[in-house]
Amino acid sequence: MLRTDHLTVSADTRDGRPLIAGLSLTVGRGEAISVTGPSGCGKSTLLRSIAGLIDPVAGAVTLHGKTPGETGWPDFRRRVCLLPQRPTLTDHSIESNFVRPFCFRSAVGRFDPDRARALVERVGLGDAIGRSAAKLSEGQQQRVCLVRALLIDPDVLLLDEPTSALDGEAARRVELLLAGEMTGRGLGVLIATHDPAQAQRLCTRVIDLTPWRVTEEATDA
Repeated sequence: MLRTDHLTVSADTRDGRPLIAGLSLTVGRGEAISVTGPSGCGKSTLLRSIAGLIDPVAGAVTLHGKTPGETGWPDFRRRVCLLPQRPTLTDHSIESNFVRPFCFRSAVGRFDPDRARALVERVGLGDAIGRSAAKLSEGQQQRVCLVRALLIDPDVLLLDEPTSALDGEAARRVELLLAGEMTGRGLGVLIATHDPAQAQRLCTRVIDLTPWRVTEEATDA
């Protein structure tokens, strides 16, 4: 579904100094791919570039064979949904945060409260749906953001350390939910993680970004 062709990205668009160069990858239907590497190697930058938040220096991103421009940016961003490591929610109830994308046409169709409650239950937050999102822990907020993204029904999820603030049981619930969405709905997942065990449990392929990383010495040569 999702493909990058010789993608070159920069963490600083002002000087255009590449951080990752020439990366080609594919994410198929129902497939999870992990991107790994040391801190600062460009995992988050790669996800942001694929999501269209950072313009690539070179190369292309396509979804179902079409560029974001051909798909249309609103539709592309609904179909390719980025979850940053730090959750972003309004200070309203959890359910209000779920409904919001449907009010602003960031999602297609109508909000399904039954599916929302089922997903919240699966991530272990079944008794919290009426609570203010501002009063949740960071780990709880991470799970709320994941459920909100799944309700939009994307083709591909881009996950940046999605269980970094979770304990073992909560992380297990999230992994089981993702595996179920991949099997049942054909969701594709590209996940940046520092946890090699998680990558092995959840993903069919692991891509180490180190070979595509551009050092300052290389760019100055």
